[in-house]
Amino acid sequence: MQEQIFDIIESVSGTDEFREDLNMDLFEEGILDSMKAIMLIVELEGTFDISLPPSEMDREDWNTAYKIVERIQEKIDEN
Repeated sequence: MQEQIFDIIESVSGTDEFREDLNMDLFEEGILDSMKAIMLIVELEGTFDISLPPSEMDREDWNTAYKIVERIQEKIDEN
């Protein structure tokens, strides 16, 4: 699952540089912006058959690849 999430982040962002540091802030580094974040959410929802409501999308909880993996795992476990 982790590699699948990383592949989605790479596809949406157009770069794999985050793979070198899974705690890199994707927004501060310009890897993700608001539009790419929405695209990422849509891809993750479709791939993992989960719902990611905007009200749960606090940027600080989603700003690294590691945190994204953790959050997706939590959502899968909820189902």
